[in-house]
Amino acid sequence: MALDLSRTAIQIDDMAASLKAGRADKHLRLASAHAAARSFHPQTYTERREHPDTRLNWTVPDIHERLDAAYPPPPLPADYCVLGVDGSHIDVSRHIPAHCYLINIGGMALRYGSKPSADVFSAPRLYASEDDLVIRDTLAPYREETISGALLDAKRAIEELRGLLDTLCDLPPDAPTLGLMDGSLIMFGLHRHPDFVVRYLVDEGFVGIMDEIRQLASERSLAIASYISLPRSAEVINALRLSVCPRPVADCDRECGTIRTGERPCDKLLHGVLDREIFINSLQVGERSALFGSNAPIVRNHYQRHGVSFFYVRTEEEIGRVEVPDWVAEDEAMLGLVHSLIVEQCRLGPGYPVALKEAHEQAVVTGADRQYFVQLVEAALTDRQMPVYSSEKNISKMRRWL
Repeated sequence: MALDLSRTAIQIDDMAASLKAGRADKHLRLASAHAAARSFHPQTYTERREHPDTRLNWTVPDIHERLDAAYPPPPLPADYCVLGVDGSHIDVSRHIPAHCYLINIGGMALRYGSKPSADVFSAPRLYASEDDLVIRDTLAPYREETISGALLDAKRAIEELRGLLDTLCDLPPDAPTLGLMDGSLIMFGLHRHPDFVVRYLVDEGFVGIMDEIRQLASERSLAIASYISLPRSAEVINALRLSVCPRPVADCDRECGTIRTGERPCDKLLHGVLDREIFINSLQVGERSALFGSNAPIVRNHYQRHGVSFFYVRTEEEIGRVEVPDWVAEDEAMLGLVHSLIVEQCRLGPGYPVALKEAHEQAVVTGADRQYFVQLVEAALTDRQMPVYSSEKNISKMRRWL
């Protein structure tokens, strides 16, 4: 029997009723968040965050400006390039007769001004060798992790960054250029993996590629950034939690360790509020917020000289989050280039950077692509008189008998 959507519809209706019942409380917390943002003092916040007895259960950013700061976009350059890169993949599957995965990197390079042009590319790569399929500890070769699931997501992010670098090298250096990626520059979750995995993906992968991009940026007018649409981040809200904490010293475990989530003093004022919701009133279309420095553990412990800063920008449709390496954030001209070009890209999108939208179209792997990929694998094995098989579970899905 197929999914009974009539039952699901009742559950969805109950969910909607529950959400509506909580709207009044959410509005009160939003009002509290806006009030806390207006009264926020960066110096007081920094002193409290750096107090030797402060112990927090969440990550808070570096903040050196008022939260109600708003900056208009600088004028657009007469000539400039925007490169968008995105990726997709086919994961390892036990239902096909070959242990492998595929990563497809797609992109679009757009030039504006006196020499307008548009170029797209798609670069699929199959990973099937033993070294491709695992991450192995070079210091203890018996330790290894299979590349699939979350690790394949991280591997794909590294390949997206590599695709960005390779394409930037091929672009003409005579115009200011923005290299743009979808999603976060911060590889959240990797700190939960063994040290050799982090070393391979971050220390050798991400940092190594970023070194090359930074070197390229020292030779030409170049910035890179990532754009997150409808972000669910709450790092700035976490900073406000510290600001509104009624305790003389903020020690989460000691003071609130036995209080359930939602009932702590900071929860009563800020629970469920997102960063984007506190900037909706302070930013006009095109403006960006203050700049914030990420203190995510993976950034602090492994990104070396490539720290990550971020700001929020109001487009005509939403509040988006933009992340840049610190070496871009510290250069006022490059930061302005990122700001103005992303606002313009979202205007042309409309709503989402047009270069990323087109990059996604080049990168996406459809359901039909996945089926064709399996057929190609099976055909190649058959041509070489190798066994072709699938799991009985997979076969049963394709051969309905009732």
